[in-house]
Amino acid sequence: MSTNDQRDEIKVGSSQSFVLARGLQQVGEYWVLIGEDGRQRLFAELTADPDRPDVRPIDAYRALLSSMQPGWTVRTLQIFWPDPLPRQAFYEQFERWNAGSDDNEREGVQLLRQSLSLFLQESPLPFVRRTIMEFVLVGGAESLSWWEGISAAIQTYGVKVTPLTAEEIQTLARWVFNPALDF
Repeated sequence: MSTNDQRDEIKVGSSQSFVLARGLQQVGEYWVLIGEDGRQRLFAELTADPDRPDVRPIDAYRALLSSMQPGWTVRTLQIFWPDPLPRQAFYEQFERWNAGSDDNEREGVQLLRQSLSLFLQESPLPFVRRTIMEFVLVGGAESLSWWEGISAAIQTYGVKVTPLTAEEIQTLARWVFNPALDF
């Protein structure tokens, strides 16, 4: 096997390109992660439209995969991500609670408020499952055009594609390699 053949081979499940990444750059309107091998990797989050009862993710994945050219690489990551929004919403409601009308009620509500405040400070964040798609950009304009069009192609099945920003790609790389599940 020649050196070029080894360079073109991508190992399934390999994370070395994340760890040894050379940085980020913008290609068109998208941010890409430059892997240790020099390849450009585009990232997007896939979400199902909650307002559509007819979401068909299997058909969306079929459309995505059948539209790819030979030699292209796409990887789907399903990761658990901390989700502070439910806690923040509860905390905002908690802050608006009334103290009660008489002294006994005030004392009971105050004790409850202290307990809940302690709980909110000490308990771990809830997690949400996120689906991230990674696409290795090869072949220049053709693969970039595919990336730009895939959103519309699978949106008909109720799946939304949201490209990640530079900051989100950095956060993803940190989370994948240092998950700190003890929030």
